[in-house]
Amino acid sequence: MRHPLVWLKLLRTSIASLALIGSLAVAIAPAAAFPLVHRNNDGTISIDPLLCYTDYQVRQAIADAGFTHIFLNAPIEAHIQVRATRGKFVYLIDFNRCTGNIVSAKRLRPA
Repeated sequence: MRHPLVWLKLLRTSIASLALIGSLAVAIAPAAAFPLVHRNNDGTISIDPLLCYTDYQVRQAIADAGFTHIFLNAPIEAHIQVRATRGKFVYLIDFNRCTGNIVSAKRLRPA
């Protein structure tokens, strides 16, 4: 039979191990339950809106691409329509808020 102090040490170690495992499970569970980026059944990738660009960041990205007079139009899911001027023309831009890319830029009219 073991000494009572040995049992006490074993009990403390077990409790500490269970506490550590429990805290890790709590920390990992939300990330697994709510992934910020995941692949859909059709193969496309969805990104949580928390990771997408804000209106300010969209304006900055469009400006960095050389556009001025930037107006944000209609948000459609992860995309937003933007009207902006570059050179002597006005463009209608389809901007993906989650990837930060200009999907298309259609020339509308002279500025």
